[in-house]
Amino acid sequence: ASLRYESYQPPLYYLLGAIVYRVSAGSLLGVRLLNVLLGLGVLLLLYFTLEMVFPDKPMIVIGATAFTAFLPMHVAVTAAVTNDVLAELLVIAQLTTLLTWMRGQLHHRQHDSLSERDRNEIEGGGAPLPERDSLYTRQPAMLLLLGLLLGLGLLTKIYTYAMVPLCVLAIISITWLQERHWRGLRRGLSDSVYMVVPAILLGLPWWLRSTRLYGPWDFLGLRWHDQVVAGQPTTSEWIAQYGFVPYSERAFSLTFQSFWGVFGWLGVFMDQRIYTALLIGSGVLFLGLLWSLIRLISGRPDTDLDDYQRSVLVVFALMVAVVTASYIWYNTKFVQHQGRYFFWGILPISTFVALGWREVMRPLQGTITGILATILAVALAFTGYVGGSLNKWTILTIGLFALPLLLQPLLFIGYDGYTLLWLPTSMQKLLARHPVARVSQFLRLAVWLAPYLLLVLLNLLIPTLYLLPQLARHR
Repeated sequence: ASLRYESYQPPLYYLLGAIVYRVSAGSLLGVRLLNVLLGLGVLLLLYFTLEMVFPDKPMIVIGATAFTAFLPMHVAVTAAVTNDVLAELLVIAQLTTLLTWMRGQLHHRQHDSLSERDRNEIEGGGAPLPERDSLYTRQPAMLLLLGLLLGLGLLTKIYTYAMVPLCVLAIISITWLQERHWRGLRRGLSDSVYMVVPAILLGLPWWLRSTRLYGPWDFLGLRWHDQVVAGQPTTSEWIAQYGFVPYSERAFSLTFQSFWGVFGWLGVFMDQRIYTALLIGSGVLFLGLLWSLIRLISGRPDTDLDDYQRSVLVVFALMVAVVTASYIWYNTKFVQHQGRYFFWGILPISTFVALGWREVMRPLQGTITGILATILAVALAFTGYVGGSLNKWTILTIGLFALPLLLQPLLFIGYDGYTLLWLPTSMQKLLARHPVARVSQFLRLAVWLAPYLLLVLLNLLIPTLYLLPQLARHR
């Protein structure tokens, strides 16, 4: 069946692409290189943003950047001709501006919360008072910049529209929390005007064009697209033909697989064993996030995150919820189980990935996670043996995750006074010696780097193992 779509997407990326296409004498490679350049901007800005938020936590900053850089499907999208990468860059720029504004607001609140006695003690001890003017006086300018970036997003990709209410909610919430009074709510609404007005002014010409073309109530062109689209199955038709349970299974499976890597218009899959390993790794990351959430709820001294960092994680969690909701909403109309639709939330997603992996690198959390993984492996081995369907690869993969997590407490002996009460004193002294401690430090680093290095290896193998054989079959 033939495919038919409506070209309703906003024009900014295609305008840039057309300029590059014209300058490069019609070179498709030139347009691809434009996206590669935009992808480099995504990585640099993502690193800068997380370095601003977590300056003392390199495992989060470097881990999130590495995950974004080496996620196979994200690498493929970055090298394709698509408006997604420019939209990602603008969304991250919007978040960077919003988080900078939040830092100024929280810094201002901390400055004003100091009592006169605290001020005298700080000044008497020779320490400078927090500078509130450097960020706080630039707040209107920051909001205007945020509005400009939101407007550019509105001209790039439909899903970036969700960033406008998200930013408004963040601004109102932060300003209200500063005063916990209706006055703070009013100030938050008035501050939002600085952001909303330039965004609307930038998007208005495109909306006027679309309403003239599609009708007064279809300023995004979505209704017209739904009418003219052909060759794309709708969700209702799919469920009516196959049933809701098969639809749900396909939705989860294909979304998960295509988030990590399904290439060539969802036609080139990796080996199923790779997806199994990625699913197990995702389970470990999920447990790590649960550990982090428990420590976050417990507060200090259990968590090492300050108020600003916790506020940022709340914004990130809200954004992941918005990204997920938009994905579900789109799939209520058409069957589009493509994990790449989550990539506009790559900043919060990669942050949570790095945060979860960082958490299981702690001795206690890692040990308990390793024990749970071992129990799962034993249970699968037993049931598989009894049922005659032993999945050796799954059990082996779980074991490979569990083993370093169970052994890593040994690598911490002698580090920052860490000891194991059940380990003989002679063994602890041996592991705490300088040469052995240096080896342990290297092994801790190697364990932490392992998943990111494996993603690098996977990216190197994908062309040879999957892409080139597929191309050869279509010659």
